[in-house]
Amino acid sequence: MKNGLMLLGEGFEETEAITTHDILTRTHNITLKYVSISSSLEVSSSMGIVVKAEGFITSETPEPYDFLVLPGGKKGVDNLKRSEAAIALIKAFHQAKKPIYAICAAPSILGELGYLDGKNYTCFPGFQAGQGKYLDQGSVIDGEQVTGHSMAYTIEFAENIVRKQLGEEAVKAIYRGTRGADYPLN
Repeated sequence: MKNGLMLLGEGFEETEAITTHDILTRTHNITLKYVSISSSLEVSSSMGIVVKAEGFITSETPEPYDFLVLPGGKKGVDNLKRSEAAIALIKAFHQAKKPIYAICAAPSILGELGYLDGKNYTCFPGFQAGQGKYLDQGSVIDGEQVTGHSMAYTIEFAENIVRKQLGEEAVKAIYRGTRGADYPLN
């Protein structure tokens, strides 16, 4: 069983957070815990949908987790950037050599920390940061790094996380289960 952690700041992008959670947990081999960076377990998304986190960032360390997920949403990402606890945890995951997956505006956090330097990545246009190579694609894998362009590419982003954590067969099973069709061979 793989265990992941997702940080939620007020104003997070709900499709990126909820759909990623859904795709990962559909594998039945990945758990993904929502963690609030604020003083409330109830965190409002960019469109006002309230998600109840399962814990607070202050009690988290990288040790029990295999990876970290950062959803986008401009306000949510701004709140992550302002949170000393969030930045400290992101740095701790990086130091522990555990993957940090980011979508939409969130790759800008990784870029500002220098974690995208020399890597291919994608993000929402205008949020490029650091010395990596921006690619205008739905989702980009570079080594252990997975980034996503925007809300519209959340399923592709989440499937790439499954690919990195569990392998291609797990992606094929998710593909069949979510699309009712066999995985394309090409």
